[in-house]
Amino acid sequence: MIMPNNQQVIIVKTKEYSYPHTESFRPGKFYPEYPFDEIGDEFNPVYEMVREAFYLAGYDTENYNTPDWNPLKKFVNPGDKVLLKPNLVMDNNPSGDGIECLYTQPSVVAAVLDYVCIALEGKGKIIVGDAPMQECDFDRLKRDSGYDRLVKWYKDRGYDINLVDFRELKSINKNGVHYSSVSEDKKGIIVDITGNSEFDDDSSKEIDRLRVTNYDPHLMRKHHSTKKHEYYISKYLLDSDVVINMPKPKTHRKAGVTVSLKNMVGINSRKEFLPHHTAGAKSEGGDEYKYGSVLRRIEGKLRDLMNYHMQTTKAYSKAHVYNLFIKVLRGIWRVKEKALGKEHFDEGSWYGNDTISRTIVDLNKILFYADKQGMMKETQQRKYLVVADMVISGDREGPICPAAKKLGVIALGENPVCFDEVIACLMGAKLDFISTLKHARHPKGKYRLVGDNCEAVIISNDESLNGKNLSDLGDLDKWYFEPTDGWRVAFMHNFQD
Repeated sequence: MIMPNNQQVIIVKTKEYSYPHTESFRPGKFYPEYPFDEIGDEFNPVYEMVREAFYLAGYDTENYNTPDWNPLKKFVNPGDKVLLKPNLVMDNNPSGDGIECLYTQPSVVAAVLDYVCIALEGKGKIIVGDAPMQECDFDRLKRDSGYDRLVKWYKDRGYDINLVDFRELKSINKNGVHYSSVSEDKKGIIVDITGNSEFDDDSSKEIDRLRVTNYDPHLMRKHHSTKKHEYYISKYLLDSDVVINMPKPKTHRKAGVTVSLKNMVGINSRKEFLPHHTAGAKSEGGDEYKYGSVLRRIEGKLRDLMNYHMQTTKAYSKAHVYNLFIKVLRGIWRVKEKALGKEHFDEGSWYGNDTISRTIVDLNKILFYADKQGMMKETQQRKYLVVADMVISGDREGPICPAAKKLGVIALGENPVCFDEVIACLMGAKLDFISTLKHARHPKGKYRLVGDNCEAVIISNDESLNGKNLSDLGDLDKWYFEPTDGWRVAFMHNFQD
C-alpha cells in the first residue's frame, strides 16, 4: 500500500519578512483570477508567495494569469468538505518574541482560502480548525491573531465556513496544577489501528509506561495496551474530503522539529490518547530522560499520583501537595546532575525520545486511510496538500516558547515525508536523529506514507536550491535553526540570525 509519490517540495523565498496588517488580509492588487472585489491598501507579500508556490508546482499552468486559473482544482471539487489545518499551538509566547513565530498566521490561510473558494465554485464547506494545547485561550487566540475577522469576512460573502476548536478537554494552570473541564459536545471518534500501530510490538511493561505530561496514566492505559491502540480523532478531520495542512515549522522540545507530520497531532481531540514519552531512563527502557536515579524514579511516581488526583479524582489540594514535593526533588536532581556534568532532560524533551515520533506516524496513517466513520481502509481516503508558513518561523525553545526566525519562506508539498525531510534538513537538523522521519519512512504494518525509493526534489525561485534533491543539500544551503536545549547534538551548530 503506497501513498501517491509526488516528491516535489516547492520553496518560495523572498526578502520580505513580514505579514500584512490589513483587516481582511487581502492582496494588494487585483490578479486575473481573483474572485472578490476588495483589495488591501498595502503590498501583501504573503499572498504573492502563496500564488507563486502554486505556479511553481505546475498547478493548472495552462490557465495561469487568466480569469480561469484554478490551481487547486487538482485537490478541491465543487461540493467538497475542505479542512484547513493551521498550527494554533498557544495564544501567547513566553519568549517575548511575539505571536508571528508561534502559530500559522491568518494572512497565509487567507491566501489559500481564496483559491479554495475558486475551486469550490460556491458549493461545499470549509473548516479552519486545530486542537491547541489544553491551556490555550482559544477566544484570545482568534481575537488577537485576526482569525475571527478572517472567517467573518468569508461568512459575510456567503461562504459556509467555520473556525473550530477541536479540543474536548481544556484546562487552567494554577501553580503547576491543571484544573480541567470537559465539553459535553463529543468532538471525536475513536479510531483503532491495532495491528498497524507503531506501538504494536511493545511489551506490556513498555506500554504501561507510556505517558503524556499532566495526564493521568490510568487514562492512557485504556487506549494503549498489548491488545489495543486507539486515538480520538476530530469528526471534522474524518468528515473532510480534502485536508490542507498548514504548519508553522519550528523546533520542538520532544520531536526535534515540528513540520507537516507533527502538525497532525492537532487532529486528536483528547490528549490522553497520545503517548508523548515513555517513563524512565533510556537504560531502563524509557525515554523520558537519559540517566536513571532513585530521585527521578520517585519523582515519576509522585507525578503519576499528582496527575491521577488532578484529572480523575479532582482532588486538587492533594495534587498541589504532590506538586510541591516534585519541585523539591527536581531542584535536587538538577543540581546533582549538573555537578556531575550530565545532560539533564525532563518529560521526554530530548533527542532520545522515540515515543512521540510513533504517535505522530500513527496519526498520519489515520489521516490518510481512515474513512468518515473512523474505519481504516486499503486506499487513501482524502486528498492532501501542505502549505507551510515560514515567513517568520520559530527556533530555540519551540514549539510554545519560540524565538523569531525570519526566513521569508512559503513552502508547499504533496507528500508529508518528502516535505518534512527537506524542511528539517534545511532547518539544520541531522535527519538520523529525527525519529519521526525514520518511522515515517519505514512504518510498521501495511499503511505506507511514502514509497521506498521516493526522494524529494526542490522546485524554487531561489536558484541555489532549485532542482536539488535532498542528498544535494550542503552546509551553505542550511537555514541553521537553533534547537531546543535537549536537541543540540541533533542539529548543525552554525546558528544564524
